[in-house]
Amino acid sequence: MERRFQGESLNKVDGKGRVSIPVKFRRVLQNSDKDCTPGNAPRLYIAYGDPKKNYLECLSGNAYDEIDEMIQGERRGTPLRKALEYLYYSKCDETTVDDTGRLVLPPAARDKIGLDGEALFQGKGDQFHILHPDQAREAEDDIEKLLASLGDDDEFFDPLSLVGKPTPGEA
Repeated sequence: MERRFQGESLNKVDGKGRVSIPVKFRRVLQNSDKDCTPGNAPRLYIAYGDPKKNYLECLSGNAYDEIDEMIQGERRGTPLRKALEYLYYSKCDETTVDDTGRLVLPPAARDKIGLDGEALFQGKGDQFHILHPDQAREAEDDIEKLLASLGDDDEFFDPLSLVGKPTPGEA
């Protein structure tokens, strides 16, 4: 049973903001929503409020429930809770996937990343990102820089070697 979003897919976006979700992502959405019953569409949440992110953060029902639980666990009125409420309540829309596997991207979300004719879907484990195809190279450059930093520019560095160990800068 698939429970992780993996891979990339470049899909067309029509003038109304409709886009097909990759088939393998649809299966993960169904398997990652405890409230999804046979014959019903799984929950999908699209967060678009973080000004530092050049992508849409797409969350399955279960992933969103985890974030909601974290937010509810914070004391009311704290700066962290206010920020999280803004990002995951005010600037986040629940959407549905239709019978053909398409969703309608909210206008504010489309505008944020400047989607016009195509959208790039990137699997990120318990979530996936939708970004403008032109942003993919920038994202790859950021990862290259991060890997170089983590590996002290060692060309043979394996990032899995750090799993379970503090990363540089952590105590």
